[in-house]
Amino acid sequence: MPPPTCCRTLLARGPSAEVARCSCGHIHLSLGPMTIRLDADTLHATWHTIGDALRALSGMAEKEAAPVTSSSEWKQ
Repeated sequence: MPPPTCCRTLLARGPSAEVARCSCGHIHLSLGPMTIRLDADTLHATWHTIGDALRALSGMAEKEAAPVTSSSEWKQ
């Protein structure tokens, strides 16, 4: 008897990533040519980590955008 085949249901798709749920319970996170197989808890934890990274990058961009000068005069 052949093993049962899995069936994926697309959960989300964007310009650079796709997320699908497999009938066997795994979550497939595809980034370009790479696919990572995760359980739902790991996907959730990864989402939080990526959010932390985006907040850190956003904070860095704000610091880089604001000129820092030692005097009250603007310097070119």
